[in-house]
Amino acid sequence: MKTLITKGLILLCLTGCSNSKSIKNINKGKLVATIELTETGKKKFRLDTETKNKPLYLQLYKDKEGKEILTFLNVRKNSICFYNYSDTTYLNQIAFQREGNNAVLSVSGYFIKSPDSIYLMNRPMIEIVLADSTAKVHNRIQLLDKTDKEWALTHPQYMLSGIVPMSIKENNLILPGFAPFPKIMQKRDSFRFMTAVNLLTNDVSYYHTYPEELFGDNANWGGDLMQMVYPAYSPDGKLIFSFPNSHNLYTADWDGNEMTAVYGGSNEAGTIAPIDCSLDKDPKNEEIMSCYLEQDWYAGILHDPYRKVYYRYLQKAIPSATSKTSMNDKTLAVIIMDEQFKYLGETEIGTMKQWNWTNSFVTEEGLNIEYNGTDISDDDYLTFGLFLLK
Repeated sequence: MKTLITKGLILLCLTGCSNSKSIKNINKGKLVATIELTETGKKKFRLDTETKNKPLYLQLYKDKEGKEILTFLNVRKNSICFYNYSDTTYLNQIAFQREGNNAVLSVSGYFIKSPDSIYLMNRPMIEIVLADSTAKVHNRIQLLDKTDKEWALTHPQYMLSGIVPMSIKENNLILPGFAPFPKIMQKRDSFRFMTAVNLLTNDVSYYHTYPEELFGDNANWGGDLMQMVYPAYSPDGKLIFSFPNSHNLYTADWDGNEMTAVYGGSNEAGTIAPIDCSLDKDPKNEEIMSCYLEQDWYAGILHDPYRKVYYRYLQKAIPSATSKTSMNDKTLAVIIMDEQFKYLGETEIGTMKQWNWTNSFVTEEGLNIEYNGTDISDDDYLTFGLFLLK
């Protein structure tokens, strides 16, 4: 199957133009906004010359003194950088070796339980590595049997980021995954996209199937990012899933397979339709990009415990898109809901060229979204826009 991969990032095998499985927005134009987001300022973290590449993964965690520490991945150095979030000062970094007994070939994500319990995704080996603050490796857990030549069609793939993070629940390391190929949906009812690694036994289990009402009936959604899954946790520990083609959200227990749908859409998003071909066929790249650009797609979701709301991203349609239109020309909006998923409003914040929404997190200061900047001097900083409710 075709995938579009550039610089290690899976790009867009997205979706399209058929009405055979159209997903309508039943509340379009009916919702009343009472709240909006407003940018209150920027927060800048100074980078050194070897850290200026934009991070593909980050985690905010609290140290033993309760201080918020912003960490992010430096792919070039295979290291995790640590900064004090409150005053943006650099603290230290942990660089992982690529050879020897403590080798971690390429870190693509991580979860810091404590400085001496750091769980790493070693992407080339498809394994979880437990390391400490000296980069010493203490354990390795294989996620699958790679002698199975069909593993890419039967096991989830992982594209971890700040908005698709690793987490821990009840001594299980939770890894959000997704199905990268459309033909996987031919066996949708047996493909599970969430991975749980029992940290006591090293056992690997899989949970959660794609909803039939979204991905059934031989609908071709193109694979890759249109089959991404964006998770968040509710205040009571339930998983919340945002699927790109769904105006609904889905809630579930982390270790269950039953989902409950609840409306969580935009007042402006239109009908979303799959590609007009069966799952046995590959659409042309031009069709994929055209249909992605011309439709609305949902993306990541975040819970804000300080203001007791959810934020859900929407990539807005460009009806006049041409072959020269970039996917980053899409306008990014943030939908705001209360903790019962009641619509409160939505705000356009700019284009995806300006805002890297995949690096987002919430603090008492507000919703933090990475700002890409427009000046060459912006490369000296990792910059986040701060957004508050108004």
